[in-house]
Amino acid sequence: MAQKPKATPRVGGEATSLELEKSLAAGLSSSRPLSAWFHGPEGMVLLHEPTGFAGFLAGTLGTLSVEEVFAHVLTGIRSGLLAVQHGAVRRTVSFRDGQVVFATSTERWERLGAVLVRLGLVTQAQLTQALSRVMPSRRIGQVLTSEGLVSEAHLYSAMTYVVREVVLSLFELTEGSFLFVEGPAPMADVVKLPERTRDLVLTGIKRSEELSRWRRRYPEDMRAEAGPKGPRPGEERFFQKLGAGTTLRDLRTVRESGHHAFFTWLEECVQAGHLTVRSATPPVPPVPAVEGMAWELLSAEERYNLLLSLIHRALRDAGKDVDLLRGFLVSPPSGLEDAYAGVVLSAEGRVDVARLRANLSSGGEAVSRALTLEALDAIVSYALFSARNVLPPDVAERLSNTYRTLQGGLA
Repeated sequence: MAQKPKATPRVGGEATSLELEKSLAAGLSSSRPLSAWFHGPEGMVLLHEPTGFAGFLAGTLGTLSVEEVFAHVLTGIRSGLLAVQHGAVRRTVSFRDGQVVFATSTERWERLGAVLVRLGLVTQAQLTQALSRVMPSRRIGQVLTSEGLVSEAHLYSAMTYVVREVVLSLFELTEGSFLFVEGPAPMADVVKLPERTRDLVLTGIKRSEELSRWRRRYPEDMRAEAGPKGPRPGEERFFQKLGAGTTLRDLRTVRESGHHAFFTWLEECVQAGHLTVRSATPPVPPVPAVEGMAWELLSAEERYNLLLSLIHRALRDAGKDVDLLRGFLVSPPSGLEDAYAGVVLSAEGRVDVARLRANLSSGGEAVSRALTLEALDAIVSYALFSARNVLPPDVAERLSNTYRTLQGGLA
């Protein structure tokens, strides 16, 4: 196993060694020491020591949404830097008195050069040549303007477009982590956006809602094929790559763009007849409902076995591995090894209750039945947990509801 690179930040005036991933260690420098902010035994936050540092807000997008983070900055009329990390992609937004003044992204299609090509201000060949002349002291914008490839006005317009798109792309995220460091407003690399940040946030929220609708309409396992109208003008080479078709998941990786831009393009192509999308697999049959069954007449053991068979059928119909239910019998939880000794799962997903009861018969009939029900509840709980990890959420939820229904009267 490869060794993780080590970084040595200053913690409380003393040297401390931390093992960090390469992507994190690459941003550290001995000239920019780190300050540790301790939060009891639960953890600590390491931050660079910027001049005028006033405070920070950190967390995950699962606990605070992007709009809530922006609301924190807006309502407090704060200045500082917001950094959002999603996988390997990092985006930053600079604020001055609650207003966005700059933004950056490591995503290729959100970089200035790619945007200039997309807007038709330079060709890919011109951009490639200009990038070869970029140096630490001479950035891409300076190269393009000094060589007359782009005017100052067009450069500023493109930079404003980049900042706006980077900010809006944040509202597409539901996972990731964020850090807002409050401090002095940046003086360099500042642009004036065409709208106030509050209006930009509203646009981002609307984009997020629209994206959710598109994702429900176009699941990523759907297949895209060339439509009756043929290739979209100007994209003939791209449509040739489609061949006999591909999934939307793979198509998404081929087209370099944000999620919203991708679905906008997809919707336009489908509506105009350039693309046809269809379901890759037949829909998963609904979980059989217990309403209408005479389950009230079943014994408690039979109810548990009925639910196991329903879970087994749902996994099979969804094309999932039904053997995952047998994993419980192969390695029962601690304390249930003797109870499940020799117990097998039938082809319908039911367990051998008679063998299970026999394994637990040493304590008398009442105790044996109670232990049997406890053991059955354990395997059903395992089966529901395993199913929730591999089945569509709505199917797993129906199974859980069925579990609650079948438990009625067991107490």
